[in-house]
Amino acid sequence: MAHQETEGQDVDEPRNVPFGEIEWIDDAPGIQARETQVEGTRWAVVEYGEGASREEWCEEGHRGYVISGSIEYEFDDGHEPLRASEGEAFRLPPARLGGGAHRGHNVASGPTRLFLIDE
Repeated sequence: MAHQETEGQDVDEPRNVPFGEIEWIDDAPGIQARETQVEGTRWAVVEYGEGASREEWCEEGHRGYVISGSIEYEFDDGHEPLRASEGEAFRLPPARLGGGAHRGHNVASGPTRLFLIDE
């Protein structure tokens, strides 16, 4: 199952998201994800291979947690890069191109795995 849909579940009902049962999909070169929709919002476990970087800028906001490794986000408006390491949470606000859009780069010596919830 490449994409698990949890839409339609009662928002007041407890539930879990079995990421281990969701198939990895290629997200970008060297980057893979297990993702699903929860109440209309993307939840994902994303893994950056050693040295992997996104080429394209992202305008969506994210709330994240670094499960393992270390990630650095650069911003297209010259804002100081944001680095987060294993055990740390972070927030990337939504931003337009030229106004703080971001892209990630794995700065760990090995894979970096994140848990992300899109805004």
